[in-house]
Amino acid sequence: MKPGPLAAALLCCTLGASLQWLTVHFNYGGNATALFMHGSQFPLPAGLASEHIYVFPNSGGYDGQSYHYIAHDPFERSDIGRAVPDPSLRYPRILVPGMAYLLALGRPAWIDASFFACNLFFLGLGAYWLAILLRRIGIRPMFAALYVIVPVAIVSLDRMLVDLALASLALGFAVYVRPERPVELYLILAAAALCRESGFFLFAAWAIHLAWQRRFRQIAIYATATLPGIAWILWVRTQIPGAAALGLGVFVPFSGMVDAALHPRGFPFSPLVVAVIHATYALQIAGILLAIVLAFRDWRRVAADPLRTACLLWALYAIVIPPGIYDDPISSPRVLAPLLLFQFLQNTRVSRLPLLLVAPRVWLELAPQFLGILHGI
Repeated sequence: MKPGPLAAALLCCTLGASLQWLTVHFNYGGNATALFMHGSQFPLPAGLASEHIYVFPNSGGYDGQSYHYIAHDPFERSDIGRAVPDPSLRYPRILVPGMAYLLALGRPAWIDASFFACNLFFLGLGAYWLAILLRRIGIRPMFAALYVIVPVAIVSLDRMLVDLALASLALGFAVYVRPERPVELYLILAAAALCRESGFFLFAAWAIHLAWQRRFRQIAIYATATLPGIAWILWVRTQIPGAAALGLGVFVPFSGMVDAALHPRGFPFSPLVVAVIHATYALQIAGILLAIVLAFRDWRRVAADPLRTACLLWALYAIVIPPGIYDDPISSPRVLAPLLLFQFLQNTRVSRLPLLLVAPRVWLELAPQFLGILHGI
């Protein structure tokens, strides 16, 4: 009996958990809270003083520290929740932190472990669905175990982000739209809306497809799947101090890319290493631009295919992403992960290129962790 999707998912989870254990053991002295990347520029709340949180010196930290706080305090009732520096952006992304809180039964001592478990759950779920999709296009399902090294997965495991959950839900969306599985599809749309704001793109893509088929009643039914996400956002905006802003602004096309190109980051490395960094970053931007072009290539026929519609929506998002995203080499690959994955699964040489071009710069950014592991071994 040949290994199937479940075997691929289990292997992928094993690899993901092993990578996390190795980097925690060899790079962070066994302190797993380092994966949340707390920075010294944001003082720890008193409510977490007893947890021996790993703090990176001279650092602003990373997004995972906010999700860590939310998992401990999902309703912002203590100093932990109030320590989230950008509640209007982070608190609406409740799915993974909320699941961690529920899995831990609200017990602070269990929160961290349950957060790690939730991320590994979505890693396995994504690998399972990816295996099904690979089998549909004639590729062995066990290759889905490599999902662990896809940029969105490896970055989310390294920094405890919510993007892996949305990318995996997007893969589930691809599985259940053809053939349509209403219950599974409904649950995925509901979860995606609670995961992050771009999760609403999945419903939008499906609604456009249903409108093209003139199935307007089904649009209304599936629209109810987004109500929990909308209700949560409204609660956050009205009940959490500092979260009332809508975060809307003037979106200038390609301004994020142009700003990153005009203000490149400096690196304290040798000229050769800096040249490699710039070369891989150029490949990354080229991959994203190619993904945008491919998404617009058949725009007149996208409504017939919900995955192509989703690609077009994420491509539009990529065009209007504001400054501050593209200059971070691990941000755009995870934010645009559904676009890159959907195109990779179109199973043509050119459609696979965007993901392959984007990945090297991400892997290079994580090289210090892997070098630390190798040195320790």
